[in-house]
Amino acid sequence: MMLHKKIIYVWMLCSCFLTQAQSVNDVFKQLAKQYSLNKPLQYKANYALYKDFDSKKIEENYNGAFYKNDLNEVYMKIGDSEILNSKTVFLKINNTEKAIEILDPVKNYFGDFDIKPLYELCKIESFLDYKSYWEITLVSKQYSSLPYSKIIVQISKSYFLQKQIFYYNTAINFSKDYRSPDSHYPRLEITYSNFNRNPVAASLFSTSTYFTKSAKEKIILTEKFKKYKINN
Repeated sequence: MMLHKKIIYVWMLCSCFLTQAQSVNDVFKQLAKQYSLNKPLQYKANYALYKDFDSKKIEENYNGAFYKNDLNEVYMKIGDSEILNSKTVFLKINNTEKAIEILDPVKNYFGDFDIKPLYELCKIESFLDYKSYWEITLVSKQYSSLPYSKIIVQISKSYFLQKQIFYYNTAINFSKDYRSPDSHYPRLEITYSNFNRNPVAASLFSTSTYFTKSAKEKIILTEKFKKYKINN
């Protein structure tokens, strides 16, 4: 479950990059515009965790899906987890642990990209222009708080994320036996596909799909989630 715990942190990390190179900055601006349009957007994602920077064997693997409506409300499914950020609520659902977290909505959650926060944390190592995509390599600055030493981002010429590769600078113990540690500096690869702007089912973003409230404002989970524990 190591990969699953880290996915939320990296899902859209690319959206935070700021560079001083005008050409790179232009690419990120167009990327931000593509994702923040008030139009539906959906795509698939695959997450693969490798033990080392050059490993070929996948240690953990998850599939994910992203759905956004024309109000910039977002629903995501990552492995056994679901996330909803609507105009009225932010939900995190863990179907394995049967737990649901109900919070206030997060402003501009994937609606508007903010490329400023990593200005002090990353520097551009390279910017390569291939026939069908750009590849941008970012390196964490010394003493930054990022858990990665290097991040590679591939952006298609239609300004969609194509792939992200994260190289960790902190070791992870892959052993299930605490007496025999197996620590490595892993690599996480996220591949995106099947982009389209087809309308998304309205029920995904409706609060009533997940819970209702009584006259006394008590939360009542729907039939599908009635056995889940509420964390808020």
